[in-house]
Amino acid sequence: MKLLNKIIILIIAIFPMGQFENTFSKATLDTQMNSEQQSIFYNALISSVKEHPIYLEAQTSLEQTKASLDITKSNNKPHVFFQSNIRNSLMQKFENPLSSFSESTRDQHRTDGSIIIQQALFDRTIMEEIEKQEYIFKGDFYEKQQKVSALTKEMALICIDTAAYKIISDLIEISVQSHSQILNRIEMRVESGRAAQAEMTRAKARFAEAQAKKIAMDLKLKSSRAKFIQLMPNSEPCMKFININQKDLLIRKNLLNSELENNFILLQALEVIKASKTNLELARSSYKPQINFELRGDRYDFTGAKNYDLYAGINVNVDIYSGGKKSAMVRLAKEQLKSSKFKKDILIKNLTASSESNFVEIINSRNRLDVFGNAYTAYEDSREMLRLQFESSNVSLLELLQAERDYIESAELFILNKKEVISSQINQLFLTSRINKYFEENIQIDNGVKIE
Repeated sequence: MKLLNKIIILIIAIFPMGQFENTFSKATLDTQMNSEQQSIFYNALISSVKEHPIYLEAQTSLEQTKASLDITKSNNKPHVFFQSNIRNSLMQKFENPLSSFSESTRDQHRTDGSIIIQQALFDRTIMEEIEKQEYIFKGDFYEKQQKVSALTKEMALICIDTAAYKIISDLIEISVQSHSQILNRIEMRVESGRAAQAEMTRAKARFAEAQAKKIAMDLKLKSSRAKFIQLMPNSEPCMKFININQKDLLIRKNLLNSELENNFILLQALEVIKASKTNLELARSSYKPQINFELRGDRYDFTGAKNYDLYAGINVNVDIYSGGKKSAMVRLAKEQLKSSKFKKDILIKNLTASSESNFVEIINSRNRLDVFGNAYTAYEDSREMLRLQFESSNVSLLELLQAERDYIESAELFILNKKEVISSQINQLFLTSRINKYFEENIQIDNGVKIE
């Protein structure tokens, strides 16, 4: 037995507990990207956004709206038509036999042509339709910007998630190693008769718990990495957090409310209201007359004499009765206008609620990180204290296991809360529609380019 105890003491001396201490501590210190890493990620993010199908589809949709606007504007420009009639006579009969020779040749094969020029002089429906399409185009532009902002936000958030899970996974990996070492020591104590078998059972349970935590975190990491690669296929998954410049965050309520007015989805709603108002005027304009100018030149029988007519005229069209269609269109336009205003009110309420919640998170982020950071530091100090005491006194190995467990839980909570704080900062940039501008400008800043 004495020989066995000496062997155990020798093993403990050769493999001290402090071996894992420095590695474990260093793993938690470096969680932020440096300037170069951040600039590389920002460049990759902007490039990935512009190559993503969501961005390309939004761009194509905007081009379609622009084409529709150009089509509508064309109705207010002169239209030139050419008409031609070609006739072949199948049968001819003349009362006067003397005219059969002179007339039959001319009428048997005949080609007539006309050139017609039309220009709208007064047509409120055209003007209102053009104005309506212009508002729709502006609304679609803001919708496209919103889609791009949402895509940028999604990419930034998946970077934060991937980094958090990677950091925590690395911490748990070291914790599993530490659990394994303590478990081996407890096993030696049990075999030497210096500890009860119950300690061994509890130690194995703690070790299995640490392994299960590692597996669960690795699953989250794999899932977030898969999503990251799907969004940004040409970039390496994030391993550290990005750092949002604090000067770009709004910590005054009045400034935040002012910036919310630039939210793309709100600007789109305002353009929809303008389009609905114009649509109402368009429906009312159907009661007004339409005045068109027409210039027409007709040439008869290209193969014969140069006979032609030239006409100029003014056409006035007034729709007197359409079976109640006009009044129904006016009612429909009024209800559509009401609906667009209600949708804007709903949007403002939702946007205000989201910004209020996000504002509170940002204001309290410093205290939040301090609380969890202090807890993490306290558990780290406690763990190190127990390690030192173990070398000089008879500290229970189960206490060391508990210290490891408390330490990794506090570290995980600290990292997850840091992730939530950075996510709330990104969300504020999104709510105020500054997220794309922020990343583009900070790429230039990191590359040493001065922003005017």
